[in-house]
Amino acid sequence: MNAIAPKMSDEEKYREYQKKVEGENINPQTLLATDYLNHFNEVHMLLDMLSDMPDCLEDVQDWHPKSYQDHFRDSAFTAKDLAVEAYNYSPPEYRQPFEETVNEMDKLVLNTISNVTAAITTSDTAKLNKLVDGYRPQMEKLIEDCGAIINGARGSAHQQDIDSYFSEEIDESGLDQNAIDDLFG
Repeated sequence: MNAIAPKMSDEEKYREYQKKVEGENINPQTLLATDYLNHFNEVHMLLDMLSDMPDCLEDVQDWHPKSYQDHFRDSAFTAKDLAVEAYNYSPPEYRQPFEETVNEMDKLVLNTISNVTAAITTSDTAKLNKLVDGYRPQMEKLIEDCGAIINGARGSAHQQDIDSYFSEEIDESGLDQNAIDDLFG
């Protein structure tokens, strides 16, 4: 008689995928891969060039949001199947801020594409330059934030960390400067 193996918990699956991703370009802590950022880096580069090369607009307009898993399904990434599978077991403390950041990047790119299209259509070079100059630092920050999340930075402070800042000795002013510096630094 065959015994039915008990179903693995999400924690057990997480540990299993941590082992599977060893030696791959997938972070073993987050189970996410920075290769996904290429989806944004390409359109970012094209948008950045629009001021000097407005004929790149068609390439920019071809861009569309793509989920993490769809990106890997369509990519030549060596461990693409593993990246797709492991995503399901990425811990919520990484996956949630990752998804929120990706949504912000999608919105920024789509909004910028719409606005630069209008500027190029009306031959408003000043507006185009202003749009690209405004877009650039926002997108660079979002790409940086997303990369940090993929590489294991927490997307938000955990309550226990916040509580620990306020459990330290407090001076006569009622505040512990080190705790405040740690919280905001």
